[in-house]
Amino acid sequence: MKREASDPISSHNSNQFSASRRAMLSIMGAGLATAAYAPRLSAQTSAEDEENVFNAYDRTKRFTNDEMDGGTPWVAPKHGNFDLDDPVDNNLAKLKLTNNLVGERTYIPMLIRLMIGREQEPGGLAMGGAGMFTWQLQEPDPVEFPGLPEGSILMRSMYTARYLDPETMEPVDELRNPFNGKLMKLEDQLFVENFITYPKGGSRFIEEPQFANDDPDTPKTSLFKRWGDELIMFGGGSYSEPGKHQPRFTENMWRSGYDDIMNPDRRLIPMNYSFSGVNKAFEKPWMGYSEADEDLLLDLANGKKVHRVEDIPDFHKRVLVEKYPERL
Repeated sequence: MKREASDPISSHNSNQFSASRRAMLSIMGAGLATAAYAPRLSAQTSAEDEENVFNAYDRTKRFTNDEMDGGTPWVAPKHGNFDLDDPVDNNLAKLKLTNNLVGERTYIPMLIRLMIGREQEPGGLAMGGAGMFTWQLQEPDPVEFPGLPEGSILMRSMYTARYLDPETMEPVDELRNPFNGKLMKLEDQLFVENFITYPKGGSRFIEEPQFANDDPDTPKTSLFKRWGDELIMFGGGSYSEPGKHQPRFTENMWRSGYDDIMNPDRRLIPMNYSFSGVNKAFEKPWMGYSEADEDLLLDLANGKKVHRVEDIPDFHKRVLVEKYPERL
């Protein structure tokens, strides 16, 4: 197993950070209303259009060169008392909220509901899900990532998910899609990603710059909102290239205690996370859709941040970690 954080998360405001969120960071839906429909035919498209169709199903599933543990963990020069109007401080507050500033591993276990949206037809819940992000902030290797501004940060990311029966939220091997009658042979979702964060807040998604490809020198602050004793950060993204994969976008909210974020002595802080996203249902081919179909997959996820393996919820240990211990 990977190293565990030396600074345990305290129970400060723990009631605020309980698993009150609805479902996980990706997808899913439920409700087995049986409604068959005839898939519509797609219009003729050019070969170039076909090549430009994005599908997250094709993402790289695993790191192969010990990328998560082989790099130098990144440690921030400042750990609190952030001026949220200053781009550099704003970026550090974002990273403390979503990740950490002291070089430790971050885990975001989530519960998810996946829904189908249909044009002029009823939609609804199709699946549940259990997912988890595993993150590590590192000093970028100048050989692998040349020419970055001083102070840039590399985030290595692994995502691991299994799909669940929406009525029990337990793993199953197959489910009937209530909207097209397909018996779905469920496939786990695994992928890895790399992100560069620039000191002034911009970022670059290495594998998919269509989501994020900012000018390194242009300040880009995140939107924070004080909400009682808490601070909420809002963020999302849209896939910029047109094509049959559209619409494709996400929206996120990250929530933690204001004092925890601002206190430089609070190195590892709790955080609650909510996610919603929209993409075409054909991105999961085992659901019984093709690019000819216009149905949408709507994701609703809720999760929380932990830094120690023992703090990952028991459900996620049983459903994800026991099957994929290497994803820690």
